[in-house]
Amino acid sequence: MEKCNSSTAASFSMTIFLLFFIFWNTPALASGDDTIRHRIIDQVIDSAILGSTKVTIYVEDGFVLLTGTVHRYLHKMEVERIAWTTTGVTEVENEIGVKSLFPLSDTAIRKKIRRILMDCDCFHGGSHLVQVTAGAVSVTGVFFHTRDVQFLKRKIAEIEGVVAIKIRATALLARDMESQL
Repeated sequence: MEKCNSSTAASFSMTIFLLFFIFWNTPALASGDDTIRHRIIDQVIDSAILGSTKVTIYVEDGFVLLTGTVHRYLHKMEVERIAWTTTGVTEVENEIGVKSLFPLSDTAIRKKIRRILMDCDCFHGGSHLVQVTAGAVSVTGVFFHTRDVQFLKRKIAEIEGVVAIKIRATALLARDMESQL
């Protein structure tokens, strides 16, 4: 009889352990603010492009506030992407500042953006106005596909010295609109 009780107790203990393990490691069930914060921190640490980026992450009721300073705008975008894709996050406010180690002049940034627009076939045939003021980039133009706007933003974010990016698509061509329907 005792043998039966010890095997039942072992089976019960194993079941409890497995349930604990499943609940602890299931992202959908982890929604506490501390859990969300730690998951974001772990992903930032593990990210190949963020390296030694140091940001502060505040979480309250699923609302995430990101603060700190990074060296490239691309890093700011990546931390925000990580926050938004973390289970339990309901809102993200990104107040991370960009302070480049070796910032380029506005003229050099504008030239690099012009080179991107010239080198990529997806931008040929559209007109684009590029303005850069104190590292803040503004691009207004015609784009052929909605994905081209995101592609351009990411390419601009890689440029040293860019602190802000605003892209305004004045029109998308009809063929892109038809493909979305």
